[in-house]
Amino acid sequence: MNGPTRHPVALLESFSAGQFTRSFSFEGQVAIITAHTPDQVLPALAQVEQAVAQGLHAVGYIAYEAASGLNPVHATRKVGELPLVWFGIFTEKVVCSPDGEERANAFCHISHPELAITQADHSAAVETILEAIARGDTYQVNYTARQHFSVIGDHFSLYRRMCRNQQAPFCAWLDIGSHQILSASPELFFSLQGDHITMKPMKGTAARLPGEDADQRQREQLISSPKERAENLMIVDLVRNDLSIIAKTGSVSVPTLFEVETYPTVHQMTSTVTARISPETGVIEILRALFPCGSVTGAPKRRTMEMIAELETSPRGVYCGAIGYISPGREAVFNVGIRTAVIKTATGDGEIGIGSGITWDSNPEEEYRECLAKSAFLTRGNSEFQLIESIRHDRDGYLLLERHLGRLAASAACFGFSFDLQELRSRLGELGRNLREIHKIRVLLDSNGTVSLQAQSITDPETDSPAAAITLSQQNTHSSDLFLYHKTTRRELYDRELRQHPDCYDVIFRNERGEITEGCFNNIVILLGGEMLTPDLSCGLLPGVLRQELLEVGAVREAVLTKEDLLAAEKVWLINSVRGWRECRL
Repeated sequence: MNGPTRHPVALLESFSAGQFTRSFSFEGQVAIITAHTPDQVLPALAQVEQAVAQGLHAVGYIAYEAASGLNPVHATRKVGELPLVWFGIFTEKVVCSPDGEERANAFCHISHPELAITQADHSAAVETILEAIARGDTYQVNYTARQHFSVIGDHFSLYRRMCRNQQAPFCAWLDIGSHQILSASPELFFSLQGDHITMKPMKGTAARLPGEDADQRQREQLISSPKERAENLMIVDLVRNDLSIIAKTGSVSVPTLFEVETYPTVHQMTSTVTARISPETGVIEILRALFPCGSVTGAPKRRTMEMIAELETSPRGVYCGAIGYISPGREAVFNVGIRTAVIKTATGDGEIGIGSGITWDSNPEEEYRECLAKSAFLTRGNSEFQLIESIRHDRDGYLLLERHLGRLAASAACFGFSFDLQELRSRLGELGRNLREIHKIRVLLDSNGTVSLQAQSITDPETDSPAAAITLSQQNTHSSDLFLYHKTTRRELYDRELRQHPDCYDVIFRNERGEITEGCFNNIVILLGGEMLTPDLSCGLLPGVLRQELLEVGAVREAVLTKEDLLAAEKVWLINSVRGWRECRL
């Protein structure tokens, strides 16, 4: 069944400490206020302010396209299917602990998000922006695109997973009936406390790297990068100008500049801008001056928003808008709606937006990679998995042991798992001394560094065994899926395919481009045109240790292979370091 059945309508949570990071659930819903067209935006917000003035609490979102309703000079694309403004009105705002609700560990699986624009089209748009910058039309453009995916299972469980993965300070769950809004935003749009207003624009991103030293160097490069600092400073200047519209004279200040915050998948550069405003300045006046946040438009805001409307192919919706609450006593906190997914309740169809800031020295390929890095908050799976190595032990000892240990160490570093290599060597040595027959040794490593060893007696197949039957899966994998390159207990797809094809030795996968990748527990080698070929690692597959050995000695060569190559091959083998070579037929 899709979607939550007993989860809250509105939940705002913080998974990192900070001045504005408290968690609230909202109870006693008495009304819903919406706007579906630009001319309805201001009247809807006026109703929200009136409800808060009566002692009620408002929690909801303002979509990016609502900007044209707040200020007609702001150009946006046509309205999407979601309301431009949605606020629930509640009698109670209850302070809670993050993740204090049921953890919602119900089954939840998402397909790999498909970007609604090709890399070539993305690069072409970036080049158009660079030309506009060269002409002086704009200094910076936050260019974005949409990714689509589908969810099977409980949507609230996906929200929990996003929160755990991102550890963000401004998470939000909104169930508006037709859709659920799931946000794991790290960015504060504004916080209002009495007459004090704070903004914390976020500009500048670097993907996390495996290994503490490499990751620290990446962080330091972000801090010192002239491009990232210039990008951040442009947005700080824009935000200061926006704030000056409503601020008391001389009260706008920048307490911190170029501060880097670290999250599980990325490092982000932020700056803090504050001001004091008149007690008579309401939320509508604040939004008219500040919305949308300059970090999701670029500078100058008016012309840049026109370019965004021209270049982007679909409305942004909640993405790049704002999600938050307004309470009595001049209290309000809104995030910038990034790292935000929107899911249709009935079908499980979902959408996220990703983007990057384009400046004069931007590289189209690097900007595309930055976008993909930002979507990792959704595709990164739960941390509750283990790393696996399956090692053959016979009378000669462990086969290709150093390759296995090296691969396990690399995977542990990538996922931040603790790993004591010497302890594992010692335990394997002790286990091996008591083995007489051929065994498969299964090594399991969890995130805390705990290792378990399982020994299973095996028999090699007869050398004259007939070619084994294999088939092609109808489920494509995606070459950018990090887990394809590591051996883990996340094997649901492989186990399901093997169950569906009990008469086959293995099931062969293809990626999003139709390229052959691997089997459920084997790499592939084919003899084609007199050459021994194996799928290229970039297609999305496990770097098997036997495969690596064959590549290093020159026995096989990497190539991009298709179904047609498999059918045309003189011979096809499936290989792994435990079972060796097995000839197969499609």
